[in-house]
This record gives sequence, C-alpha cells and structure tokens, in this order.
Amino acid sequence: MKSKLTTLTAIFLLLFCARAFAQDDIIDGFNGYLINFKNDTIKCQIGASYLSATLTFRLKLRYRVDTTRDFKKINPDGVKEFYWSHDSSTYVSKVLPKDDKPVFVELLEKGRINLYQSLHASIAITMNVSSLTQWYANKNADSLKQIKIASTNLLGNGAIGSHKDREKAFMDMIADNPDLLDRYKAARKSADYSFELIRYYIKTYNDEYLENHKISK
Repeated sequence: MKSKLTTLTAIFLLLFCARAFAQDDIIDGFNGYLINFKNDTIKCQIGASYLSATLTFRLKLRYRVDTTRDFKKINPDGVKEFYWSHDSSTYVSKVLPKDDKPVFVELLEKGRINLYQSLHASIAITMNVSSLTQWYANKNADSLKQIKIASTNLLGNGAIGSHKDREKAFMDMIADNPDLLDRYKAARKSADYSFELIRYYIKTYNDEYLENHKISK
C-alpha cells in the first residue's frame, strides 16, 4: 500500500509540474543570454514549456531577442551555452558518451575539471515512475565521462560501465594532485561515493589548481 501511495504521489507531482508548464511560459523580461558557436553573446528572453508524448515529459526551451517576434527553439547544434535567470543555471551543449549528437547539460562546476548534470524523469504507460540523474565530468576540453548516476531503475538506469569504472574515471581526473587524491581515498573509507562528495573534491581540485598556478607578478 505504501509503495502504491509513493508511486501515485510521484505521478501527481509530475503531472502538476507538467500542467504548470504546459501553456504558460516562464518569462521574466530579458532573462538570459545565449552564446553561439561564433562566440557571439545574445541577450534574450527565454521561455519554457513541457511537452507530453505518451506520458513522457520533456522540457522545451525557446528564446527571442525581440518581444514582438515569435520564439525560436534553443538548439544545441547552434547554441553552445545559455544562461537562464529563472533557475540561475548555465547550460552547455555537449556530446554525451556513446552519443553522436549534442544535448544541453547543466554546468555545475567550471574550472580545469568541469562538472555537469543531466536529468531525465518520465512516467511509463504502465504508470511506473522512472527518474534518472546522470553526472559527467571532463578535464579541459576532453570528452565527457560519466562519473555517477542515480536512478529508480524502473525503466533502465543508463549506466555506462560499472560503479568502479565511474569512480575510477573521477579519480583519474584528480590524480595529478596526489595529496588531494590521498585525501579523497581517506574520506571514502567513511563516506559513500555521493554526488556531494564528488562535487566537493572537484571544487577543491579547481581551487587548489588555481592557487598553485598563479602567475607571479
């Protein structure tokens, strides 16, 4: 009974969010900017709505630079980055591992190591609720590597490799800071391989890298 109530609650919340976005765009003046692949920065108005197809919800993002014009789709093939003040987030166009087309992922940490998040949530026809959050990282301009996932596992978990593979990919990125790597290994003896732990050590890595590579005046 408790499981059914939990499922129904999750379905209600997703339907409520979808209804909230369905017709009424989230717009607040010129609330963001785009950067195209020519490195032009374009201040614009960003709107969003949820589309539903076979009970699977996805966010549709659009923009316009003139409030008298129609909205255009924000396409990851033409826009390499955009900022949306609605959720104070920056999104970048990246090709995920095993994919050949770019998608937008949220940029959580920026530095020598970059941390990204991709979120997917859907309701299957069978009314099983599935959610999947994936975290990726890359160093400098390297290709993205999946370093962690969190999934209900009801419709597949989207994992690339094993848990050990994902943690090793992360550890390889911070390995050129041996002291930090040792601190991470020590922390792991009493802590789970959580998103919070990963983000802390990526941020620490970036801060220490900047500190150790300051240009002397």
